[in-house]
Amino acid sequence: KSTLLPALLIAEGYDKVIVTQPRRLPCTSICERVNQTMTTTKDEFKLAGWAVSGAERDVKARILYLTDGLLKERLLYDENLITNQTKFEKSVVFFIDEVHERSVNIDLCLALIARLLTQKPELRPKMKVIISSATLDSSVPILYRQIPQLKFDEFTMPMMGTLHQVTKYERPKENIVDLVQELYKKRQRHDQILCFVNSVSDVHQCCRVLQEISHGTIIAYPLVQSQTASDQQLNIEHGSVFFSTTVAETSLTFPSLKYVIDTGMINIPIYDLKTKQTVLKEIHAAESTIKQRLGRLGRTKPGEYYSLYDFKVGDKKYPTPQICQSDLINIEFTLRKSPMKNGLNYMKKFLPNAPDPQAIQLAIEELRKLHILTPQDQFTSVGVSIAKLPDFGSLAMSKSILSALTQNNCGQDLIILSSILSVLNTSSLLKALPNQMKSSDGDFMTLLKVMSEILLVKRSVPAYQFNLEKICHAKGLVGIQHILKQALRRYVSLEKSFNLSDDYRQKAQRSSAGEWELIARSLLNGYSENVFVSMKELQGKTHQFTRYQSSAAREDFAVLDLQSTLTRSISSAPVSVILARDIRYSSSVRATAVLSFVGEIKSEWIDRPMERIIKLNTAEETKLNSDSILSNAKQTFTNLQISLNNNHELILKGPSGSVLEAELDIIQQLVVPMKFNLTNDFNPTSSEYKSMKRNLESVMKMPRIFNPMKWRWEAQQQVKITINTTNGVCEITIEGRDSRNQLAQKEFQSFLRWLKTCAVIRHPNSGVSPRILKPEMRKTCLAIEEKISHVTDSKRTSIDLWNGLKGSKATRETRMEVVAWIAVCQFDCRVEGGFVRDWIVGNYTQRPTGNAPPSTWISYNVNPANVPIPYMSKELIPSDLDCHLPTHAYFDIDKFLDYLHKYQIDCKVFREDWRYVLLLDENAKTGPFTMDLIEPHVALTHDRIDFDVSNLSLEKDYTKELGMRVDIQQKPYSIELETIVDNIKNKRFKVLRPIDDIVQLRITKMVQTRGWTQLGEPMHVIPDPPPKYQVVLVPLPQSTALYQLIVQQMKTIGNQVKVLSIEQIKNPLLEDAYLANKKLIAKQCTGQNPNERELFHGTKGDAIDGILENGFDDRYWGTNYSKGNWGHGAYFADNPVVSHNYTSPDPTDQTRIMYYNKVSLGNEHILQEINQELNSAPKGYHSTHGKYPGNPMSDEYIVYRYGQALPYLKITYKG
Repeated sequence: KSTLLPALLIAEGYDKVIVTQPRRLPCTSICERVNQTMTTTKDEFKLAGWAVSGAERDVKARILYLTDGLLKERLLYDENLITNQTKFEKSVVFFIDEVHERSVNIDLCLALIARLLTQKPELRPKMKVIISSATLDSSVPILYRQIPQLKFDEFTMPMMGTLHQVTKYERPKENIVDLVQELYKKRQRHDQILCFVNSVSDVHQCCRVLQEISHGTIIAYPLVQSQTASDQQLNIEHGSVFFSTTVAETSLTFPSLKYVIDTGMINIPIYDLKTKQTVLKEIHAAESTIKQRLGRLGRTKPGEYYSLYDFKVGDKKYPTPQICQSDLINIEFTLRKSPMKNGLNYMKKFLPNAPDPQAIQLAIEELRKLHILTPQDQFTSVGVSIAKLPDFGSLAMSKSILSALTQNNCGQDLIILSSILSVLNTSSLLKALPNQMKSSDGDFMTLLKVMSEILLVKRSVPAYQFNLEKICHAKGLVGIQHILKQALRRYVSLEKSFNLSDDYRQKAQRSSAGEWELIARSLLNGYSENVFVSMKELQGKTHQFTRYQSSAAREDFAVLDLQSTLTRSISSAPVSVILARDIRYSSSVRATAVLSFVGEIKSEWIDRPMERIIKLNTAEETKLNSDSILSNAKQTFTNLQISLNNNHELILKGPSGSVLEAELDIIQQLVVPMKFNLTNDFNPTSSEYKSMKRNLESVMKMPRIFNPMKWRWEAQQQVKITINTTNGVCEITIEGRDSRNQLAQKEFQSFLRWLKTCAVIRHPNSGVSPRILKPEMRKTCLAIEEKISHVTDSKRTSIDLWNGLKGSKATRETRMEVVAWIAVCQFDCRVEGGFVRDWIVGNYTQRPTGNAPPSTWISYNVNPANVPIPYMSKELIPSDLDCHLPTHAYFDIDKFLDYLHKYQIDCKVFREDWRYVLLLDENAKTGPFTMDLIEPHVALTHDRIDFDVSNLSLEKDYTKELGMRVDIQQKPYSIELETIVDNIKNKRFKVLRPIDDIVQLRITKMVQTRGWTQLGEPMHVIPDPPPKYQVVLVPLPQSTALYQLIVQQMKTIGNQVKVLSIEQIKNPLLEDAYLANKKLIAKQCTGQNPNERELFHGTKGDAIDGILENGFDDRYWGTNYSKGNWGHGAYFADNPVVSHNYTSPDPTDQTRIMYYNKVSLGNEHILQEINQELNSAPKGYHSTHGKYPGNPMSDEYIVYRYGQALPYLKITYKG
C-alpha cells in the first residue's frame, strides 16, 4: 500500500501523490524503495521524493513522502497548497497512511482535510483523499460521510492471509526471558525473535538480564525510538533476538523473522486534567496494535506468535486517539496562530474524535495565564510576538526565546539550546559527555557548550570541509553524534527562518558569551512554573525538591534525574534552587517526579508574583513576634507583603525570588532546641518503677539504638537529635522548628510507652542467629530452604523476581516473597512472624470463605491519632508481612517505594509513631496484603512472643537458615528450632505467655479459624535480666485465668483482701538451681515424678527482697531465724490463709507480700505431730507435709534444701 499504490496512482494519471508517514525513517526508506523498484538509471527524474522537518530531497517528484506533522503544517499555513487556480491534468492525491496510530498530527490532518472539503467544495474535483489503516475506528468514516455531497467509499482488505503461515500460541503470564531462551534453543540458523515490551527501561533490562542468565551466549539487541536509523538497521542485520517498544510495529523490516513474543502492554503519556500532569501509564494494547505486531510475521517465512497477555484483545478495538488524552495548550495555540485563527472549539467538529470540552477550556485558561490570550480570547502583544516565531514545539520554549530576543540579548544562545533540546526525549546523553564539556551551572549550559563547540568549527570552515564525524571523534562525542546531527539540522532550519524575519534577524545573532544568568532569566520567562527548591532548605527531605509555587497549588515533590550534571552524592548538600525543562511523572503509583534538563539558578533571578502560606504552631507564632523575626523581615524585604492571619499562618506575597529568600530566612530563625529527659514516671516504691529504671539504664548504655531514628529525622525533616547519657540521665535534645520538634518528641514518648510494658529491653544482637536445621530433619525440609532463599538470597535475579510477580505461576504469596526480598536484601530488614510460619515453613494458604472479592479483604481501624490503619481479614493465610527495620542503617521509605514502583507494585503508606504500615497490591488480581515496618528502637522493646511457632525470623544471605527473635532454646523452656518446625508442619503451637484477653483472641484465631492445636499449658517465657541484675518482675495480666484463680483463692483470707498486683518472677540463677534439684528429686521418685506443686509462701521485711534475689535461703529459714512447728525449713501452704499469717503490713502503705511458688516436694513425709527439731526430711523423703488434726485447711509443706522451691509469682495485697 505504501510503495506500490502511489506508483499505480501516478501511472493512472494523477498529477501528484502526497503520502504521509508517522516518522522520519519510513519517509526516506519507502521513498528509496519506490525509486529503486519503479525507476531505472535511464530515468532523468526520480519518481519519489521526501520531506521531513529540516531536510528534504526531490520534493518536486510526483510522489512525495512526508511526515504527517509536515503535512499538518502545510495544510495549516500554506493557503496555496491547493486553490482554484491550481492546474492539474487530473488531481492531487492526499494519502494519509498508518491512520490506526491516531497520533495528534494524523487526527489534525484528517480534520484539516475534512474542513477543506467542507468549506471549499469547489476543490473536490482537484483532490482525492486516501485513508489507509490496518484497522479503522468507525469515527473516521463517519466524519467524512457527514460531509454533504462527498463521495466516500470504504474498501476492506479481504482476508488474504500472509504469504507464509503464522501460528498463534497463548502463554499467559509466561516470563519473557524464559520463553526467549526456549525459542532460542529450537530456532534454525538466521531465525529472528522479536519481543514487544512496554517501555524503554524494560527493553534494556531484558537485554541485560538475558545476557547475564545465558552467560553471554544470547545477545539481545534493543530497538527504541532514540536510536538512529542506521543503528537500528545494523542491529537488525547482525542480531537474532530483539526487544522493542512500539517502534518495531511498522517502521522496521526484519529479513528472517520467525518468532514474535508480545506482552500486550504499552506505556503511553496521559494528561490528567485535575493535576495538570502528564503521567506515563501502562495500558493494554488495542486490538489494532496487536494486529500490527502479529502482522510482522509471515512475510519471509512461516512464523509463530506468542501472546503473554491474558486479557481479551477484542475488548479495546482501537487505541484512544492521542488528541483525547494530551495536553492541548500547544495545539490550541498552533491552531489560533494559523491563518484559520480559530482553536479546538472550532476545529472539534472536523475531528474524528473531539477532545473533552473541559480539556479544551483548560488549555484556553492556561494560555490566558501565560498572558498569550486576553480574556476575550484574542492574542495579547506577547501572543502576537510568539506567533511570529518559528514553532519550537512548546510555548514555554517560545516564551523563553522571545525573552532572549527582546529582553536579555542572548537570542542566539536560546536558539542553539532549543535546537538540541528539541531532539532530546531522554537525558541519557548527558552521561556520555566528557567531563570537560560539563558545566557547573547545569544541563542547559552543558548542552549549549556542546553545541557551541560544534558550531564554532562549522562556522570556521567551508561547508564542504565540515565533517561532524571527525569533530565528534576529536571531542569525545561519538556516542551522541546522531543526536548532534539532528540538532544541527534543526539549528540550520531555525537559522534560515530567523534570517527571513525582519523583526528578529539581528536579535537572533546576539550572544551572551556564555553568561548563564541572562540565559536563565530567559528560560525563567517560559518555564517559571518549573522552579524547584531543595527540601533541605525548606526543612524537608534532603535530595528531594518541591515545586516553588503558591501554597494554594498542589504540592509537587521531585528528585533530580541521575543523569543530570547537578546530581550530588548522598553525603553532599544538594543544589538549592533549580529550573527544569522536563518534569516526568513515570507513573500514577508514585507521586515523586523526576526533573530532567535542569540548571541551578539564584533566587533573585525569579520575579514571578507569588503568595506563600507558612503554617505555624502557637510556639512558632509567639517566637516570630517575641524575637522580632517578623518585624525584621518586614524591614529587610520591603518589596513583600508579610502578615500573620488568625489561622496561625504566615503569608508572604510578592516577587518569587524575594518570597523565597524571606521564607528561607524566617524558617531558619524558627529553628530552636528542645530538651527533655526520658523519665521514669512510676511510683518510686513500685515494682514498675524498678523495671523502668532497669530498662532506662540499658537504654543509656546503648544510645546507638536511636541512630536510625536520628538519621531519618535529619534526612527527612532537617531535625537534629542528640542523646546525652553522661549525667546519669538520658537527655534528648531536638533541634528544628517547634512543630517538627513536637512530632519527634511524640516518637520518644511512644517509645517510653512501649518501654513501660517491656520486661527487659533486648540487645540489638539478641535472639538466635539463623542456622540450618539438623540433618535428620533437613532432608525433609528442602522446600522450606527453597522458600527461604526467595526472601534472603541477595543474588536473586530480576527475572526471577519478575517470575514471582507476573509469571504464569505468580500468586499473592510469591508477590509477598518479592516484597519481603526487597526489604531484606535491599534494605537489610528482618522478616519475622506469621509469614515465616504460615508460608515459608508451613506452606499454608487460605482465602476468606464465600469467594469474596479481594477488595473486601481489607478493613480499617482508627488508631489513637485518628488515622485509619488497614488490616487484613483474619481468614487470610498468610495475612501480612512483619519486618523489623535495620538498627545500623537509615531506612529511606521513598527509596523503598521507588523499588516497589520499579517492579510495578502499588503501595499506600500509613505512618504511626513506631512503624510504617504499607497496603500493597490493593487492586491486584492476586489480592492485597499489608506490611509492618517497625522502627528498630521500638522492636527492641518487643521482648516476648505469643507462640513458639511465631518466633522464626529470616535475614539477608542466610539462604537456608532460620533464626529466632527471642531465645527460647535455654532452660527452662528448651524449645529447639526443629521442635518449632515440626509443630508448624503438624499445625501445633505452644503458648509462651500468660493467656490474657489479647492472647486468647489469637489462640481462638489459631484454633477455630485456622485449625491448629494448642499444646499443654502456657509457658511463661520471660527474658533474662541485664547482667547487673538478678531478677525481673513482669505484671501478670488481670484477664488471665491464673490471675483470676489466685484472686479467688486470696479471697479466702477475708472479703477485705484486695489484690493490688501479681507479678511473674524471672531469676535465671534460681531457675537453674531449682531445675537441677528437681531433676535430682525426680530420679529418686517413683515414675520420676518430682511431685511439683504450686504453693503459697507469706513473708515480710527483708525477706521480701531476699527471696526475690536469692530464693529460699536455708540460712534464714524460720520466723526470725528460729524453728517452726516442723523444724528449720521453708514453709509453704496450699491455703493462702495459712501463708497470710506469716506476713505483716508495710508500715508506709499497709501492703503485704505473698509468693506463689513452684515446689518440688518429691516423696512427702506426713507428720501430724509438731516436731521443731527437724533440720531435714527423714531419709527416703524430700519434704515434710505437716498436718494439724481436725484442721485440714491449715496444712503446711516444708522443704529443707536450698533450690527446692522457686518463687514464681509475687502477690501484693492489702487485708
